[in-house]
Amino acid sequence: TDDKMLKRAGLDYWDHVKLKYYDSIEEFFEVNAGGEFYFITKFGRHLYSDVDYQDTDKDYFFIFGKETTGLPDAVLEAHEDTCLRIPMTDHIRSLNLSNTAAILIYECLRQQQFGALDQMPHYDRKIFKD
Repeated sequence: TDDKMLKRAGLDYWDHVKLKYYDSIEEFFEVNAGGEFYFITKFGRHLYSDVDYQDTDKDYFFIFGKETTGLPDAVLEAHEDTCLRIPMTDHIRSLNLSNTAAILIYECLRQQQFGALDQMPHYDRKIFKD
């Protein structure tokens, strides 16, 4: 990617990321027609944790809006049954987008027994030794 802020956010992990670019949202939905799409909004009727993500043969897609405005109302209305929310206090407007993405992704991975992540080595450190 040529986006400097995106590159910075990805640190030195870009060799492990498969980026795909689409010309339009319609193309994205068409190419990924077999997937399950979830729209993340504080207005969702369903909790993200109530969804079953255990099927490792399925592709799950989480659609996020801007932190400041969220997803457009037309998108939310068109996908009302698959709008999900993360519980939060009514004293804040939104959660940080990267934190929200991490919560969703790790819930998926948790339900799938963390897949390849379980194969990561345990790192020994002196502070954890007797």
